[in-house]
Amino acid sequence: MNSPKILIVGYEVAPFYKRGGLGDVLGSLPIALAKQGVDVRVVMPDYDVIPKGRPKKAIGTFRIVFDTSEEEVTVHEGVLPNSHVGIYFLGNSKLISPINLKRKQIAEFLFFDLAVCGFVNWLEDKGGFVPELLHCHDWHTGLIPLILKKRMHSSLPTLLTIHNLGYQGRGSVSLLSKLSIEEEAVRNLDPQGTVGKLSSLGEGILHATALSTVSPTYAKEITSPMKRAPIFQYFRLREHIHPLHITGILNGIDTEIWNPRTDPFVFSRYDAHTVGTKKEKNRERLVHGLKLAQDRPIFSFVGRMAGQKGLNIIKQVIGELMELEINIVFLGSGDRRIEQDIRMLATRYPHFIHADIVYSEVVAHQIYSGSDFLLIPSLYEPCGLIQMLAMRYGTLPVASDTGGLHDSIDDGVTGFLFHKGSGASLIASVKRALAVYKDKKSFERMQATAMERDFSWDRSASAYKSLYGKLLASSV
Repeated sequence: MNSPKILIVGYEVAPFYKRGGLGDVLGSLPIALAKQGVDVRVVMPDYDVIPKGRPKKAIGTFRIVFDTSEEEVTVHEGVLPNSHVGIYFLGNSKLISPINLKRKQIAEFLFFDLAVCGFVNWLEDKGGFVPELLHCHDWHTGLIPLILKKRMHSSLPTLLTIHNLGYQGRGSVSLLSKLSIEEEAVRNLDPQGTVGKLSSLGEGILHATALSTVSPTYAKEITSPMKRAPIFQYFRLREHIHPLHITGILNGIDTEIWNPRTDPFVFSRYDAHTVGTKKEKNRERLVHGLKLAQDRPIFSFVGRMAGQKGLNIIKQVIGELMELEINIVFLGSGDRRIEQDIRMLATRYPHFIHADIVYSEVVAHQIYSGSDFLLIPSLYEPCGLIQMLAMRYGTLPVASDTGGLHDSIDDGVTGFLFHKGSGASLIASVKRALAVYKDKKSFERMQATAMERDFSWDRSASAYKSLYGKLLASSV
């Protein structure tokens, strides 16, 4: 069988441009796919903030009609670092800019999605690499399946991966006129019957050939019949067009960057065989550096300080947690109100709680290597990477039983799960964790087991390659 030709589409790709975890995914998954024989390329917007040190060369231009004018799209080509995977950059100085991305409005990506569809035609005319399937990621690329069907009249298969259903890219349906698509093409599919609303992610859900998301459990959660939010109605509508099936595939982590055996940022390097002795040195260094109580186990939180992350649950039960004689370390930033709450906890318990209201990857390495447990009280978590990073370093997660946390943590074997949103359940799991911690042999056995779990991108890439094969076979 010939290697499948896949074009991966996203608005951020590390290290060229990164705003969150999606950038890491799109910087790592293509390389892992290439190692498994997939002929894969990546395409992203050519932002003017992409570092000049990232080499790329101009390979051509093409023109597309957008709104009432014809626009030129520049095409540059480069490679993902430490690989031979090609990456294309589509540019237009007027319509492709990262300045307003914080608004998360659908208008920011209308032009890029149209440009990607025009780029596919340009590749076909040019010869050479011609994609057999477009792998679109999140709402930023959600209009591509719609444009292919309604404007390009193309049958090119598309796979839409939903990374977080909470972000949908909503805007006015009148924006479709910029794409030369009649409003009626989507208005009759409006799940609420309200005129004037458009959801980029919703249109992707409706029109993509296939859907996937970033964990098997999250795939079940987002299609639960109990859901009543407008976006969930798109799944019901899809059932009238396609059988409703969402493939859940866990993301991976970069096991070279996150490797306690070779990590340049940790004080004492170790592996699953030496975790019992050498990790303790990192713990001692962390306790000393943060001026925390020496004789208490360290529970840490690393990540965005957002409502989704459930930090209010920790706040609610902080008195009970302190009675259990533990240290807590916070690393991250985000919502200012949550940041202030965490600062207040650190002020109230200065010898037992430390807060760094900033994100530092270097400090994150040191916290993973020096902590005993990682607190993850998320209200929902499509995949989650921090639990995988923690286990890689022998730091056992104490996490909500939801989404990718459920799929990656084996309760009582590689970590501890509790009912999401429940402070009482969190306390019960912390007590379970402490009981294991006091039994040194059991604790070290759990640490070693967690460190040996495979969360590499190779595992994820194998699952995606299999999915690509099924989609291409069914489209023949």
